[in-house]
Amino acid sequence: MLPIERHRQIMEELNLHGRVLVVELVKLCRVSQETIRRDLSQLEKKGLLQRSHGGAVMAQKHQGNLAGKNNKPNEYESTFRLRMNENTQAKTLIAKRALDFITPGDCILLDSSTTCWFLARQLPDIELTVLTNSLRIVQTLAAKGHIRTICLGGEYSDHNEDFNGIVAEQPLKDYLINKIFFSCSSLGNDGYLRAANENNAHLKQQMLMASERKYLLIDAGKFLRPSFARICHYREVDFLITDSMKDKELQQELAWNGVNIIDCSQRQNTMQLMNSQDI
Repeated sequence: MLPIERHRQIMEELNLHGRVLVVELVKLCRVSQETIRRDLSQLEKKGLLQRSHGGAVMAQKHQGNLAGKNNKPNEYESTFRLRMNENTQAKTLIAKRALDFITPGDCILLDSSTTCWFLARQLPDIELTVLTNSLRIVQTLAAKGHIRTICLGGEYSDHNEDFNGIVAEQPLKDYLINKIFFSCSSLGNDGYLRAANENNAHLKQQMLMASERKYLLIDAGKFLRPSFARICHYREVDFLITDSMKDKELQQELAWNGVNIIDCSQRQNTMQLMNSQDI
């Protein structure tokens, strides 16, 4: 069993029981106590759990996330206005690469993530139908005359500048959606993509079910970190577009499960090499 698989198993047991014991994990994972203790230490350094005598419990910060209200931002979630100014270079790289997968005539779905807002800003004014629950994206696309923009209604959140709830889900059934471009708060050790609140996670689930092809836009800082509400397992994603994929174990596991990985840093390095050769 690979370390990342053991870490996922440990986190699943922890989420299920609230506590794990070294002796039980040894039997479950079929490895030595020393290996399990090393795994627990690594997960503790990532803030996912807290070591205790003979085992581990959920980290207090992570417990706080799990106790959040279903449709309210938890204390660890930044506002849209703050997030739009974070990791701008990575989001720009990811958005530019995502453009390669959009063709005239597509009906696409953009979630309310700041990364998708970066994508919306760079969309060419071509024949497209764009569905979104993001007010900011609707405003951005308003000036593009060839793009038909459909706003999913629902309960408005000023914190995230988006719409959620049953009303937002209903229109998804009325359209043949070719592609969804979406992001998440994290891709955790358990293999699940997570959002910061349950309402947002549930709407993303409905969006994914309504879409033929699924593109996850995620910057490297979101890999293997804790978050709150489960969206789906990464196996449900067709393409993962990221600014950098340095974790080779994760990369290998994603590939084994049929996820096509688009690493923007590789293209950037190739272009830099070509430019240097031209000089």
